[in-house]
Amino acid sequence: MKTRRLLSLLLIALLALSFSALAENTLKASVEDGVLHVIWSAEPGECTLTLYMDGWPVKVCRVANAGSLDCPVADASRAYFARLKTANGCLTAIAAPNSNPTSTPTPVPTQKPTPAPTVQPTPVPTQKPTPVPTVQPTPVPTQKPEPTTAPVTGSTQSDLAAQVVSQTNAERLKAGLGELRVDAELTRAAQVRAREIVQSFSHTRPDGSSWSTVSSSAYGENIAMGQQTADKVMAAWMTSQGHRENILRPSFGSIGVCCFVSGGVKYWVQLFGK
Repeated sequence: MKTRRLLSLLLIALLALSFSALAENTLKASVEDGVLHVIWSAEPGECTLTLYMDGWPVKVCRVANAGSLDCPVADASRAYFARLKTANGCLTAIAAPNSNPTSTPTPVPTQKPTPAPTVQPTPVPTQKPTPVPTVQPTPVPTQKPEPTTAPVTGSTQSDLAAQVVSQTNAERLKAGLGELRVDAELTRAAQVRAREIVQSFSHTRPDGSSWSTVSSSAYGENIAMGQQTADKVMAAWMTSQGHRENILRPSFGSIGVCCFVSGGVKYWVQLFGK
């Protein structure tokens, strides 16, 4: 009887340890009825939870190693995901609209195998026959057609651009920095870049050149897409280290901003100058 009871207690302890191990390092996210639901469990210690919409951070907060969070979303058709940073790594969970909660581990990089060298066969020399002269016809020059791209249609929203300038200067004043003056050349260049990121959302221009070639006055660039208001795009930039550094860079003294609407999507560009 004592041996059987001891074995039963040992089995219960093993099951409890297994359940505890399974409960750790999980992150689940879903969008239902206009609310982003996030549930997590990780190793003991403080963690950082970041929520993203269309690849842009919209909420960053310190959390305990286990818990849940409900965050209302304005547009449930957007792509949302959550990332939990722990002391031992990161967990990522993608939440497509009305999807079941899913948990995606951080991918582990793999090394590309080194290809095995191939032995080139020794060529056998052959005798070259005497060529028979032929008369080459005079080539007719042809003109190479210029590549064409579909024009980008949309409209600029100068009132939203002005709000971004105002909020940028407010953030600089809070940091003890001087305000940026609106520069006409940077504003023109920002309007060009806004149309370009509709074609290719990148700091590389559609022709393959760097963003900085848009104007000799441009020394820094922030871009974004999908945010509906100036408040939301500024919140996304200020929670991203590289974008925040541009906004609060002491050496910058001028700015040009464009908000461009195309196909119902807002595209945002900040260009900074000396």
